[in-house]
Amino acid sequence: MKKFLSGVKGKQILVSGLAVLVMIAGYYRWSVDKKSDTLAVMSDAEVTETEKVETIETEQDGDYFARARYERDCARTEAAELLKVSNTGTEENEELAAKNREKLEKSAKNMEDETAIENMVIAKGYSDCVAFVDESGVRVVVKSDSLEASGVAQIKDIVVEQTGAKVTDIKISTKQ
Repeated sequence: MKKFLSGVKGKQILVSGLAVLVMIAGYYRWSVDKKSDTLAVMSDAEVTETEKVETIETEQDGDYFARARYERDCARTEAAELLKVSNTGTEENEELAAKNREKLEKSAKNMEDETAIENMVIAKGYSDCVAFVDESGVRVVVKSDSLEASGVAQIKDIVVEQTGAKVTDIKISTKQ
């Protein structure tokens, strides 16, 4: 084992593995904490009364939106730090360094998109919002009792304009 970790490649593999584990743990924690029913936005069709987005149960331990943003940012910061650490001394493996730079750039772009989506949704009159952008799609949670068809369409348009995501990859839910 010592022989394996003594080389630069062994350390890079170890750090890359740790980065993947941190991302998986962050996603697992987010999925366990999320107690929401989401509605996938499939088309521009009108939403009927029975298809309205259901409200997520109220959190009893504080502000959901602030906590969600904090946990999202912490997970991204940890992953970025691990990727940066794995880039040190990678003259021998430029391919790994290029992949790590690409991951960091994609993460930075996702963070910019999330902030822009949140700001635009709040500008549309909602009191708070949190967005999650990743390779699987975009999830938006809006602080509201209910969401009408026009609200779903506005949020969908914001997400598509900002990220270019397919309409089928957008999930919108509400939270009080």
